[in-house]
Amino acid sequence: MKMASQPAKTVPTSPSNPAPLGPYTAANYTRLAEHTANTGREEEDSYILALHTDYSHHTCVTALRTQYFPPKLNKLSAHIALFRALPGSQLATMTADISALAETQSAFPIATGEAYLIGHGVAIEANAPPARGIYDALKGKWEGFLSKQDKSFRAHYTIQNKVDEGVRRKTLEEVRRNFEGSQGLVDGLSLYRYDRGYWRHMKDFMFPREASANP
Repeated sequence: MKMASQPAKTVPTSPSNPAPLGPYTAANYTRLAEHTANTGREEEDSYILALHTDYSHHTCVTALRTQYFPPKLNKLSAHIALFRALPGSQLATMTADISALAETQSAFPIATGEAYLIGHGVAIEANAPPARGIYDALKGKWEGFLSKQDKSFRAHYTIQNKVDEGVRRKTLEEVRRNFEGSQGLVDGLSLYRYDRGYWRHMKDFMFPREASANP
């Protein structure tokens, strides 16, 4: 059964307090060079490809992110991005490649793993081995225009970022002690358009078959 796109907002919204669909709040956010597609074009649309998971698992991990991510910066639900800077000039080719892959890919289990420190926060490993195969297959087709960041992949959920040393170490301790983990299914891929630091949902590519939720 085809699922709806992953929830994008993690904070309440109102006409006076809208929550943009993305992880940043700075109006003049600028991407680093290593986070930009290797096309030689200074200005073009950029796209993100992420795993799509079942609602229960997604909700569980998003709740953990909401608990620990700085509220003013947390504009995105939990996600695992395969590629973060795909060039708009290649959109037709990429969409065809993603669609062809998704049509033959079975849904597969995913489970959270060990929590660990990242630069200014905490992440949790995501154990979903077929995700590596998906990444490698698409990387092989897109190698020539990938950003430096997109030439490597480690499946994980970022649950906290942009905090100081003491806060992130306290979070790591709490998560390792209290979080019981979550299992679910990766049942598709989701494509987003990057918009000045925000993510705008474009399309889901759902897998045609299901698998057991217990890895």
